[in-house]
Amino acid sequence: MTIALSAHPALNPLVGQLTAALPIKSLYYPARRNPNTDLPFFTDLPAMLQATSPRVCAFLSPYADLHNDIHTCLQAGVAVLCAGPVPRADQPIASGGIHRGSPLFAKALQKRRDPSFAEPVYLRLVAGVQEPGLLSAWWAACGQLALATDLLGESPTQVYLCANHHGRTYQVVLTATAPSGASIQLVVAPQSALAELTLLGRGGVISASAAHSGIVLASTKGTQVVPDAATPPAELAWLRDFLEKDNATSEHSGDCGQALLSGLRRALRTRQPVLVNL
Repeated sequence: MTIALSAHPALNPLVGQLTAALPIKSLYYPARRNPNTDLPFFTDLPAMLQATSPRVCAFLSPYADLHNDIHTCLQAGVAVLCAGPVPRADQPIASGGIHRGSPLFAKALQKRRDPSFAEPVYLRLVAGVQEPGLLSAWWAACGQLALATDLLGESPTQVYLCANHHGRTYQVVLTATAPSGASIQLVVAPQSALAELTLLGRGGVISASAAHSGIVLASTKGTQVVPDAATPPAELAWLRDFLEKDNATSEHSGDCGQALLSGLRRALRTRQPVLVNL
């Protein structure tokens, strides 16, 4: 099954890793700049579809006309996988859930489900945005909320959202309370290398960051480090899972994504914290 990718040039290292492991035949992005890739590159989607006849097109970056390009793929009989929610989406597609392919997330979830960890009390996630622009910051915030929901096993019904920006770089902070009472803080920053997780439970603490080499678990039994060898990107497992499950749609909520996007724009416009109902 041949695959086409749509990705911002900032994701070239990721594109190279995916190309080395999967039958990716072309790269598309609606920007006229040198993509610095060995893949056949297109700035015209219909031309790419006609030239390479992919069975699947995976959109790894958001942009204003994304919904139209997805519609073009579906009309051509090309299956679509999207790394985040689609602005102005008018039909369900497989989207989000990339964190589920991360070995670090799997280890954190395993430790969180250990009875000795007990009830979660506080979760803090920090993520860096890989690309410039408002929509990229929005995708990162949606991804962090989905990760938090999966890790806690519950979802908040409201979040307070604060946002700031300088040019095309954005900072976003979401704070919420889960139905169980656990506090949640999600931070999105423009430094792409950022990645941190801290989960405090009544029986211990789980932590990880881009500076660590694995998951750290501190409890009454002492501190344990679960080392992490070099692992492939989570996007690789995400794509393989999509192909193996015959293009099944994910459980990602498009309505939640649209509510966050609207709240983000409102917070930037008013320069005040806003309450978003999910």
